[in-house]
Amino acid sequence: MAKPIYAGSYNNRGSGRWKSVFIVIILIQIVLVATYLMYTKGKKDDNETPEAPAPTASAPMAGEPIPVPLLDLAPAAPAAVAATPQSRAVVSDAQAAIDGGQLADAKIMLDRLVASSPDAEAIKLLGEVNIKLLKSPLMMPGKEYYVIQSGDYLQKIAKNHKTTVALIKKMNGMETDTIRLGARLLVFNSDFTMRVSKTRNELDLFMGDKIFKRYSVGTGKFGKTPAVQFTIIDKIIEPPWTRPADNKQIEYGDAENVLGTRWMAIKSADHPELTGFGIHGTWERDSIGQQSSAGCIRMLNEDVEELFDLVPRKSTVIISD
Repeated sequence: MAKPIYAGSYNNRGSGRWKSVFIVIILIQIVLVATYLMYTKGKKDDNETPEAPAPTASAPMAGEPIPVPLLDLAPAAPAAVAATPQSRAVVSDAQAAIDGGQLADAKIMLDRLVASSPDAEAIKLLGEVNIKLLKSPLMMPGKEYYVIQSGDYLQKIAKNHKTTVALIKKMNGMETDTIRLGARLLVFNSDFTMRVSKTRNELDLFMGDKIFKRYSVGTGKFGKTPAVQFTIIDKIIEPPWTRPADNKQIEYGDAENVLGTRWMAIKSADHPELTGFGIHGTWERDSIGQQSSAGCIRMLNEDVEELFDLVPRKSTVIISD
C-alpha cells in the first residue's frame, strides 16, 4: 500500500495538527480583537460633535446698506420712586429757595435729587422751576443772548436755535413778531426730546439727558399707541378734526371735535405705514393718566399748549411700553 503523502512519521502527525489548530485559534482571536477595536473607534468617531467655529460677521454685499442701530436720543425715563426723609428734606429746601426767588439754586438741588432718587414730588417741582426759569430774565442751561443780524426774522432765528417763535416771544415779552437790527434777544437752544411710557401714561420732556418736565397723558386703549420712534412733522393751533366714520371735517369749537386746543402730528421714518397719530389736547380731564384714546397721545389742554410752545417741528418722540 502506498504511503499517504505527508511529511514526517505518523507518530508526529497529531502534534503538528494541534499546533496548526492552536495557531488558527490565535489568528482568529487577533482578527476578532482588531475588528472590535476598529468598530469601537468608528462608533466613537460617529458620536463626536466637532467644535463649532466662532461666528464671524459677514460683510454686506455691494450696494447693501450697512445696518445702523437706532440712535437712542434720551435715556430711559425713570419711574418715580417712593419719597424718603432725605428726599423730602431736599424738596423742602428747594421750595424755600423758590419762595426766596433763588430759582437757579432750587434747580441745582432738584436736578441732583431727580438724578439719584426721582420721587414724584421732586420731578413735579423741577418741572415748575424749569418753566419759571424759562420765562424769567434769569439765565439757565440752554439760555443765551443773540444779537439780531441783517436779514433776520423770528422764524429764521427760531430754526437756527432749534426752538419756537412762541418761546422766543414769551422769553422776551414780545407782543408782535417785529424785531430791530442790533437788538439782543434771549433765545433757548432747546435740544428737547420726548419719551412716552404707555405703562405709566407719562410723557417726559428731556433737555439733553435730564428730565425737564413730566406730564401725565392718556394713551391708546388696549395698547393701540405704537411703541416706536416718531418725529413731529406738523403743529396746528385750534385744529379741525376729521371724523373717521365719514371723513367729515369737524371744525375747532364744535363739541364733537376731540383734538382740544393743539395738535402735533407725528410720523415714524421706520414705520411709514403708521399714519394719523399725534399729540393733542382734550377736555376730557378724567381720561388723562390712563389708556383712553384711539391711539394718540392726549394731554390736558393747558399742558399741550405749554409743550406746543416748547418743542419745534422735527423734535423726537420715543414711545415705549
